[in-house]
Amino acid sequence: FVFPLNVMMANLWLFSPIISRVLEHKPSSNAMVRTTTAITIFNAGFKSNVIPATARATVNFRLHPSQTVAEVLDIVKNTLHDERVEISVVNSFDPLPISPYDESSFGYQILQRTIHSVFSAAPVAPGVCIGNTDSRHFVNLTDSIYRFSPFKLKPEDLPRIHGFNERISLEGLEQLTQFYYQLIQNADSDKVPVAHQATHEL
Repeated sequence: FVFPLNVMMANLWLFSPIISRVLEHKPSSNAMVRTTTAITIFNAGFKSNVIPATARATVNFRLHPSQTVAEVLDIVKNTLHDERVEISVVNSFDPLPISPYDESSFGYQILQRTIHSVFSAAPVAPGVCIGNTDSRHFVNLTDSIYRFSPFKLKPEDLPRIHGFNERISLEGLEQLTQFYYQLIQNADSDKVPVAHQATHEL
């Protein structure tokens, strides 16, 4: 990071509200700082000249790691504040616990080592995965679950995720294949790799 970002990122205890507000204003980063809401199905009425007597909506929430299902339900109920509205949960699960990312974490260090070998110029830091994955099915096996997509995305690629003309480049496919091959090779060890030492200052 360059000034003043280096100062802000090194002092999140002071600047986190400002950084959060900046992230909120970009669609690509808004979901990193809040629980997102999307009305995916809405049904009401049967004729154009008749006011519907009932309406039904299916709402999808992507929970931020700092919130639980119960907390989001409370927010919804308090926001609606209408006893006529019935709320039922189709299916739900709380966010996964934050996986370890210190120097003794085998999974994280293997991931970091692989990223540096395939994407040499990329800095590695823990973050928030805004997409849902099947990783929740592995929580009974390990506390080290890391969700990572090993390919580069350009700004114009973001609207295509789960949308029209979704694709990655041939170069991205090649790097993705190389990454998983290298990850398997690096994971064939019983020792935690030496943590990468940053050569720059925040």
